Amino acid sequence: MIVLFLYQGIQAQAKQRKELLLQIAALQVYIDYAKKGYSVVSKGLNFIGDAKRGEVNLHGDYFTSLLKINPKVKTYYKTAEILSMQFKIMKICKRTYSDLKTSDLFHGNELDYIERSFERLLENCNDTLEQLLVITTDSKLELKDDQRIERIDALYKTMLEDYNFCLSFSDEAKLLTLSKTREKRDTEQATAFYGL
Repeated sequence: MIVLFLYQGIQAQAKQRKELLLQIAALQVYIDYAKKGYSVVSKGLNFIGDAKRGEVNLHGDYFTSLLKINPKVKTYYKTAEILSMQFKIMKICKRTYSDLKTSDLFHGNELDYIERSFERLLENCNDTLEQLLVITTDSKLELKDDQRIERIDALYKTMLEDYNFCLSFSDEAKLLTLSKTREKRDTEQATAFYGL
């Protein structure tokens, strides 16, 4: 009986061992499948990630190109003309105001009005130049070349309007100076004629 009991114990252990070996073999097969699946998934994700990064890099290159100014845009002739008009406006404002002040024909509110008008005009011009600087400087705006040109054209138009206003306002101030000079001369002549 002991032998039978011992035999059954050995047989049970052998059976248990066999089951354990089968489980180990099954786990080994499962591990192989899992490794292959993980490898496929990993390669797929890497491919997707690479593709995505490639697309992102393409977009990044595109946006970076938008931040860089094309030399042709920088040297666009209207850019130089905007700067030239700004310089002319400053010169006209300074000369006109100086002439009006030294003529001693304008006093108080008249001279203050002229000075404020020129100051507002110069502030507008400075705003236009600041916008031009932003448009023509790398890393400021993300714009295509044609969009930059459109904005420069709009700034050119604004500066041209300011320039024309400056010429017109300056001419009107000069005409007013001539009128006041004639009026003053006429008054002096009348005073001298009538002995007043």
